[in-house]
This record gives sequence, structure tokens and C-alpha cells, in this order.
Amino acid sequence: MARQAPSVDEIAKLGFQAVITNAYLIWRRWRDEALEKGVHGLLGFEGIVMTDSGAYQLLRYGHVDVSPDDIVEFQKRIGSDIAVILDVPTGTAGGYAEAKRNVLETLRRAREALRLIKGDRRVWTLPVQGGPYIDLVRLSAGESAKLSDYYRLYAIGSPTTLLERYSYAELVRIVAEAKLRLPLSHPVHLFGAGHPMMIPFAVALGVDMFDSASYILYARDNRYMTPSGTYRLEDMEYFPCSCPVCTKYTPKELMELPVHERVRLLALHNLYVLREEINRVKLAIREGRLWELLVERAHAHPSLKRALKVVIEYSGYIEKLDPRVKGGEVHGLFFYGIPEELERPEVRRHHERVVSWYKRPGGKETLILMPIDVDVKPFTSSTLYKQLKKSNSAAHIVGYVPPLGPIPEELAETYPLSQFEAPRDFTSEVIEATAKVIAEYIEKQGYKTITVYYDKGDWSERLTRILVELLKGKRIELRQVGGEDEAAEGNEGRD
Repeated sequence: MARQAPSVDEIAKLGFQAVITNAYLIWRRWRDEALEKGVHGLLGFEGIVMTDSGAYQLLRYGHVDVSPDDIVEFQKRIGSDIAVILDVPTGTAGGYAEAKRNVLETLRRAREALRLIKGDRRVWTLPVQGGPYIDLVRLSAGESAKLSDYYRLYAIGSPTTLLERYSYAELVRIVAEAKLRLPLSHPVHLFGAGHPMMIPFAVALGVDMFDSASYILYARDNRYMTPSGTYRLEDMEYFPCSCPVCTKYTPKELMELPVHERVRLLALHNLYVLREEINRVKLAIREGRLWELLVERAHAHPSLKRALKVVIEYSGYIEKLDPRVKGGEVHGLFFYGIPEELERPEVRRHHERVVSWYKRPGGKETLILMPIDVDVKPFTSSTLYKQLKKSNSAAHIVGYVPPLGPIPEELAETYPLSQFEAPRDFTSEVIEATAKVIAEYIEKQGYKTITVYYDKGDWSERLTRILVELLKGKRIELRQVGGEDEAAEGNEGRD
């Protein structure tokens, strides 16, 4: 078999337990050897081997010299663990009509292949096509979902052109629309998503697996991967990475090596970066901080900022699948007070619950709203709360803080209402949105008496002024925290 740099052994030593190879290229070049040794023996790899069917070559060259049935049977005979039918990718050159024909042809082939894959124990993959045409993606995913008894893995195809153009926002929408229609019980693979910039966004929308030859293709072009972008090796003076390659060589030294060795080492670095990003995403999921990672990445590149805006459009879908309870290893949530935090799953869920589901305790018709000191959690342990509780035992005390909004005292210790970090100031957009949620809460609960405390000169005073305007017609007493007389202010005389 053709020599690869880096070798399969080197890839395995980096911690990758699965590889993907091209069944069509094996069929053309090493057919007899593959049939004799099997694909694992051919590659010298004992882990999971996924074989693609030749669709990429079909996209690039317009044809392949193998039938859909033959490539299915070939993958069975060489012992692929995960196999893919010969789908027809959606390109961008032929326009909508051709894209629709390709979607329908892929679905036809998927149904035709059932007679060959029924009862076969390997994981068969059905690619979802449609590319940039969202209605075709919906059609492809919806029809593909009907075959879930036979295809145990779905794949989202044809992203290569979008990735090359940094069209991450468009790709995020494709993934989201496909996931909305595919069964949640089946994992989803994203073909060609081999840049660390895309991985957190795809995972946030429910992608489980990735593949790409980008690590070696970039290396052959002297391109150096980082989580936030790609550099040309010849333009670099220092490496920002501490992997074994980057700690041993400088950019200049790497450029001076023979081409084959430079490509091998640069490809190893790119693989280190990919593995590191995957592990970073896993850790973020475990700690409940994937949203923070998306926001961090979004500020690294304009294309990712646009991608995050599309993710926000589907935040309702993400919220439904986000765990309601976080494990004991969660170290806290970080609300930076930026507009994107208003759409994170935990915040959306709290807003929905406190406005639509929550009912104030019986008999508590007096509301006291108090600002939460972001450094004191739960807020019921604060000095202000204890003072208010002592002098207003019959009142219902509700803390408030952006972006969470109202936090009833009896819920103060529940997740995530005391597991967050926040700045001491917030953007006007976050303050205004939080005030609207508090106003909705007050309208729903029907308190007879309302007193709002605020700290003069900070975010809580600005929020209070907005709240008073939103609740015109209600009698609200305003009190300054720490004021000498704490006299009533605000909307006296309002109707």
C-alpha cells in the first residue's frame, strides 16, 4: 500500500482509535491484497476502520468506475467496521436542479442497498445530501430518517466547499436542519470537518463523529493549524503550541527540513491540535461549559461569529437536549454579561421555567426584589437578604441578576442559580433583556405590593429604571441599598 506520512502507527499513538479510508481507491489500487488481508490487515490497524465509498471522487471527477452494489459488497468482503453506501454528493456548480437529482438518487440508492445490508452486522452509513439548499437538506434528512431500522449511522455530506470558503455559518445551518429531522437515537458523522475551528460548533448541534484529510493536505501546503485559524509556515517566527513537534523545532528549522519530513512533522502537529480540540470539547461538555467555548471561539474569527449567530437561532432545540442536572465535577458557569449568554441553554431554560411554570408560595403577596452580589452565592447567604428577611418575614424575596433574571429565594441553591460567575457590569442589551424577563415574571405572579432594591450608580439602577417603564400602571416602591432613609422613590403618582 502507498506509504503515508505520518504512518497509521503514529496516528494510533496520538490516541486516535478509529481511522477512515477510501474503499473505492482500495478497490482500484489494492483490490486483491485487500480481499486477502482485509482492510485492517491492509492498513496495519487494529482499531475501528470506516470506509468511504468513493463519493468524494464522484464529486471531484464526475464518475467512478464501480457500481453502488459492487462497492457495498466490497466493503463487506474486506471487513469494514463502518461502511458507507455510494451516495451522490451535492456540489455547488450544477445548481438547484442537479442538487435535487443527486439527493433523490442518493435516497434511491439507499433503498436499493437494503437488500444487500439487511442482517449485516457492521454499521452502515446513510449520507444526508442537499448542500447549500436547505429545503433539500430537510428533504434528504426527513426521508433518510425513515430508514433508521437499517442505517445505524447518518452522515452529513458535501461540506468540503463550504469549509474551504470558511462558510461556517452556512454549514452550521445545514447540520442543524439535518439534526432536527434525524432520529436522536442515531449518531451523526460530519464528513470533511477536519479543522478545529468547526468542531465545537458541530458538537453543540449534535454531531458525534468527524473525519478529514485536512491535517495532511494542510501540511503539504505548509499550513499550520491552530484552534482559531491557520498560518503559513513560512510566515511564522514562533510556534504558539507546545506539542512535541513545536517544542523541538522552530518554524525556520522546520522549513529547512526535506519536504517529506517537513510534511510528516507538520501533519503530526495538525493532528495534535485536532486531538487537543476534541478533548477540550469533551471537557467543556463534562463541565457544562460548551457554550463558553463557542463564545470564546466566536471572538477569534469573523466567520465563527457568524456561525454563533446561526447556532443561537437553534438554541431552543439545543436547550431541549441539554442536561437538566449537571454532575458534581462542574466548577461553575461563567456568564460574561455579553448578549450571546442570553441564548445559552441554561439561561433559556430558567427564563421559561420561572415565567411559565413557577408559582409563588401561597400567601406571599408582597414582593421584594433585591440585586444579587455576584460574589455572594447563593444570594440567600448575603447580609442584605438576611436583613430584608428579618424585617419582612411575610414577603417573598426574589433576587435578580443578569442574564438569569429573577431568582426566587426558595430556588436560590438550585442549578444553575448559584453556580455562576459574572462581571460587575453588563451590556445595555443584557440589562434590558433581563428587565423584560423580570417584568414578565411580575405580571404572571400577581403580587399586590412590589418593592425593588437597587445599588445606586451600577447595573441594578439602570435595570430598575427600565423595569419601572415596563411595568407602567403598577405601583412600585424603589429603595436604594444602603440608603440612609431608604425612602420610596420612582413611580409615585402613576396610575
